[in-house]
Amino acid sequence: MRVFIIDTSNMAPELQGGLIGVEGSSNPTAAEKQECVETVSMYAVDGWAIAADPHTAIGWLAALTAETACVPFVNLTRLALGQPARQPAHL
Repeated sequence: MRVFIIDTSNMAPELQGGLIGVEGSSNPTAAEKQECVETVSMYAVDGWAIAADPHTAIGWLAALTAETACVPFVNLTRLALGQPARQPAHL
């Protein structure tokens, strides 16, 4: 799993806490899944928004974790298609 920081200093107010992107293998191990939940939860507690592709296993887990933590979720698939990227995490 990879986590990357996205500069949100010029974005909407709800993203001002920060934004992290999450990416992982298409067939994650139990350890990768646990790392995803722990990492996303850690940033979410600090008010960071989460970005991922919910069509992947790690992205779906990141989206569910973001929804549980009540932080914004940015769907990277929709962003790549030119559609509005912010949406509720429960796709």
